[in-house]
Amino acid sequence: GLIMFYSGDDMMNMYEVWTVNPWRLARAEFMPWIPLYRPLGGAVYRVFYGIFGFHPAPLYLFCWLLLAGNAILAYRFFRAITASVIQSLLALSLTLVHGSFQDLYTSAGTIYDRLWFLFTVLGIAVYAQARKKQESISLRTAVLVCLCCILSMDSKESGVALPLLLASYEAVFVLPRVWRRKRLPQWLRSIGPLYVTLAALSLTFVLLRVRREPELTTNGMYRPHLDLAVWFTRISEYFTTLAYHHLKFSPQAAGLVVVLAAAAALLLRNQSMIFGWLFFVITITPVALIAARPGYVLYVPVLGLGLYGAALIGITASRLSPAATAAIFAAVTIAVALLHAREWPPPPDPQLSPEFRLTEQFRREYPRLRQGSELLFVTDEFPRDAYDLLFNLRLLYHDHSIRAWRLAAPSDQQPPENPPEYDHIFTFASERYEALDTRDPARAIRLHILRDYGVGRQMDTARRDSAAYVVSGVMDGDPSNQTRWTAPRAQLKFDVYPAPAEFSLKFWAPDFVTRSGNRTLSILVNGKAVGALLLRQDGMNEVSFPVPADLISPSDYTLVDLNVDNPYKDAGGTAYGIVLLRAGFDYVTQH
Repeated sequence: GLIMFYSGDDMMNMYEVWTVNPWRLARAEFMPWIPLYRPLGGAVYRVFYGIFGFHPAPLYLFCWLLLAGNAILAYRFFRAITASVIQSLLALSLTLVHGSFQDLYTSAGTIYDRLWFLFTVLGIAVYAQARKKQESISLRTAVLVCLCCILSMDSKESGVALPLLLASYEAVFVLPRVWRRKRLPQWLRSIGPLYVTLAALSLTFVLLRVRREPELTTNGMYRPHLDLAVWFTRISEYFTTLAYHHLKFSPQAAGLVVVLAAAAALLLRNQSMIFGWLFFVITITPVALIAARPGYVLYVPVLGLGLYGAALIGITASRLSPAATAAIFAAVTIAVALLHAREWPPPPDPQLSPEFRLTEQFRREYPRLRQGSELLFVTDEFPRDAYDLLFNLRLLYHDHSIRAWRLAAPSDQQPPENPPEYDHIFTFASERYEALDTRDPARAIRLHILRDYGVGRQMDTARRDSAAYVVSGVMDGDPSNQTRWTAPRAQLKFDVYPAPAEFSLKFWAPDFVTRSGNRTLSILVNGKAVGALLLRQDGMNEVSFPVPADLISPSDYTLVDLNVDNPYKDAGGTAYGIVLLRAGFDYVTQH
C-alpha cells in the first residue's frame, strides 16, 4: 500500500477539491449545511497536494498511519463497551483485517471510510467513558461528542449514524440503570440538550448538505432505495463477502441470521451483544439501501459483528480459568489469521495502473507543457466514461487550463467540430504513449504517423521504431517480447521508391493456429493482392512475393494488408492472425 500510485478515485477526489475555494472548504468542516462532498477527506487531499505536489507516497503513508491509529482506537472502543481485555482483544482479532478490505490497503480513495471509522469509534469511546463516570452529560463531553459527530459527517454520509449509535449506547447501558433508580425525568433533562443538538445537526446535514450535493444527488449509485427487500439483498451480499464466498447467503438466510442474532442477544440479556447488533444494523443501513459496493464499506459495520462475536465467546470463557480464556483467544486469533492468509487476494501492481504509466512517461518526456495546452488522445487506457485522464494531466502540471480531448470517449470529451491547433497528439500502444505528427492531424490519425520515428522499407518488431510502420491491427504486447500478434486484418505502411520490388514477410504460426482449421494469409499492396499462403506449417515461416512498380505509391506511403481468413479465436472470443517478426520491401535488380 505504501508504494501504490494514485488510483482513479484519487484523481477524481483530488481534482474536485483542488477546484474548491479553500475558505469554503474550511467553513464546510464546521458548517454541515454547506453542500460540499465529504469536506474532511477533501481537506486531506488538498493539504497533501498543496505541500507535496503530485507525489502519492506522503498521502499513502498518512493513510496507513490512519489504519494503525484506527486499530488502537478500535481496541479502546471495545474496552469502553465490554470492560474486558480478553473480549476486546477477541473483537479486534475478528475485525482488524479482511481480504475484501483491499481498497483500504491499496487506495487513498477510501480515506473517507478511514476518517469515518476514526471519528465514529472516538465519539463512542468518549461518550461511553463519560457516561460511566457522570450522572449527567457535562458541557465538555457534549462539545467533544458534537465535534466527533460533525467530523464523522464531514468524512462520509454514513457519519450521520453516530448520533443513533450514541442513543443506542444510552438505551442499552444507561437507561436500565436509570430505570432501576426511578430517575427517568432527571435523566431526560440531563441528556435532552445534547440529543436535541445532535438531532438538529443530523437534520441540517441530511436536508442541507446531502440532498443538495450534486456528487450524491446525480449519481445513481448513491441514490437510496427505501425497500426492506433491497436491505436484505445487500446484507446477504455483504455476508457472502465476509465469508469469502465459501458461504452463499440468500436474502432470506441473511434475514434469518439477523433476526436470530437479535433474539439470542435479548434472551441472553447481554448488553455488549445487543449493542453490537444495533451497531451493525445502524452502520450497514446507509450502504445497504444503495447499489452494491466493494467490501471496504464493511470496515465500520464489521465492528458490531466483532463486538457481538467476542461477547458471545466471552459468555463461555467467563466460566473458565484465565489460562483457558487466553487459550481461546489465541486459538481464535490464529484461526482467523490463517483464514485471511489463505484467502488474501494478490496485491495489484502499481506500475500497471493507467495513472502511473502516464505520469511516469510524461514527467520524464514532457517535464513542462505550455499553459493551456491542447492535447488530443487518439487512444488511451483510461476508463471510457471517466475524466481521469484530464484530471491526471491537470494535477500533474498544476494547470487548470489544459484541455485533453479523447477520440475513444463520450461526446463531451471528443474534439469540437472546429478542432483547435493541437500542441500534441498521442496514441497508446505497447504500454506507452506515442506522439503523432501534428502538422496534418487527420492524416496522422488515419495513417498512424508518429512524430519521432520515420518509416522506411523494412519493419522489424524487435526495433523501437516498429510502431511507426503500423497503421492498424497489430496488437499491444509486452515491450520485452520482440514479436507481435496481428489481428485478422492488419495494415502496415512503408516508404518505398516506385520500382519493381519484392515484399518479404517473416512470421511465426503457432500449432494451435495451423492445426485447428484451414486458414489462408492474403497479402495486398495498396489494395491489390500480390500473394497468399495456406497456414499449414507451424513454427517459423518466411515468404516473399514480387510487387510490380505500379502498385507502389510514388508520393505517399505504400500500404500493405495482412489478412487471415477464418481466424483462430481464443476462449474469450478474441480473434488472432499471425505472430509478426519482420516485413518489408527489397528492390529487384534489373538486368
